[in-house]
Amino acid sequence: MSHDQGETLVHMVNQIATNLSGGRAEAEAVEGVCTHLEKFWARAMKQRIVACLDEPDAGGLEPLARQAVARLGERQAPKAG
Repeated sequence: MSHDQGETLVHMVNQIATNLSGGRAEAEAVEGVCTHLEKFWARAMKQRIVACLDEPDAGGLEPLARQAVARLGERQAPKAG
């Protein structure tokens, strides 16, 4: 994906985090965002947003979105053993 596509995905996940965080505890909001990404985003989109964690300032992800994407990355990591 191009840099512009990465920026678009960051913008999208930040919006999802904003929309799903209202009135929820932080842990519940993080789980909600992660679950949304797992259910509705294509594999390539999920891989690209997880890769943003390696960029300076996590590519512009807001803190709650960053936590959700980190959790997504953990869930996508190959299982050992």
